Order: sequence, then structure tokens, then C-alpha cells
Amino acid sequence: MSTCAISVGSPKVEVRPALVAWSVALGLGVLLTGAGLIGSTPLPILGWAAAFLFVAVASDMQFHRVPNLLTLPALLLALALSPWLGATSGPLEAALGAGLGFGLLLLPYALGGMGAGDVKALMALGAWLGPETTLGAAVWALIAAGSFGCCLLTLRGELADFARRWGRVLATGLTLRRFVYEPPAPGSNAAGGIPFAAALALGLALQWFGGPPW
Repeated sequence: MSTCAISVGSPKVEVRPALVAWSVALGLGVLLTGAGLIGSTPLPILGWAAAFLFVAVASDMQFHRVPNLLTLPALLLALALSPWLGATSGPLEAALGAGLGFGLLLLPYALGGMGAGDVKALMALGAWLGPETTLGAAVWALIAAGSFGCCLLTLRGELADFARRWGRVLATGLTLRRFVYEPPAPGSNAAGGIPFAAALALGLALQWFGGPPW
């Protein structure tokens, strides 16, 4: 198991990525479960979403990916079972939830802001929870991910570079009248991204706890 050393004065503190990943996943799982219980979410819906996101967050935190082995079976099961056990009223609503999950993250995925596993994870949740809950959770997740990303870039001194890069993208788009994306520099925090599955778990907790952000 790999470790990384963090110097905090002396001596050095070793941090195991796997331990951090599962600890974060457990914390978000507890938060998600608490929010679901407060919001009186039915146990089959709550249990499925919490279990799925627990594994997705741990994988994303540790390996920086949400594997097809998790998302594809989850999506198929959600489409098959959601009309009877999930939060949708029928196959059409389940399909609409999955389609909405795909559409909401298509642009961020095309820009390299997240992986295909993140998109498929939201599609699986969409099929299980339906369009309305999925929309609120996704918006909360994007707000959380953007806020965390800005804080991280600020702490690492990369926020100005990020703003200048997107300023050039906007200026080029206005000049050429078409979108021309400028990717972040290799090795930068912007290029590394953040674990969106964690933001998605937080977004769903906020949706269950207080409703959509509007």
C-alpha cells in the first residue's frame, strides 16, 4: 500500500491514501444517511444511494476513477428496479433521470473537468432517484466541486492562472465566434481535478436535507 509523507515540523507524518479515501467515504456516507433520515427518505432509496456512493467515493478518492464495474451494473439495476423500489414512478421517469444525469455532465466531461465514470455515476443515481432529485443534487454537487476547486487553487497559488486561462478562452471565443478550449498545464491542480463522486455525495445530502439550491 502506497503512502505519502507530510512534513508537519518534525517528525514526518505518513498518510495512507487508502485510509484517507475510505475515511472520507465513511464520513460522507454517514452525512448522506443522516440527511436522508431527516428528510424521511424511504429506506430502500436511501440504502441503495448511500451504498453506491460510499463505494464510488472511496474509489474516486483512492484511484481517481469510478469504475465501470460499479457504474454500469448500478445503472442497469436502477433502470430495472427503480419503478418498484426507487423514487421513480415508472420506467419512463427512470430513463428521464438517467438521461438528465448524462446531459448535465456532458459539457464538463467534454472539457476534461471530470471522467466518464462521474457521468455514469450520475446517470445511475438519476435512474434511481428520478429527474427532480437528480437535478437538485447535481447542481449542489457542481457548486460544491467549484467551491472546493477554487479554494484548492487559491491555496496552491494557481487561481490567477486559472482566471487568465479562462479569460483567454472567452476572448478567443468572442473573436472567432466559436468555442476554443485551452486545457490546463500538465501537472497543475486544475489538470488533476477533484473527486467529483465526493461532491456528488455531498450534493445529494444537501438535496435531501434542504431541497434544491433555488
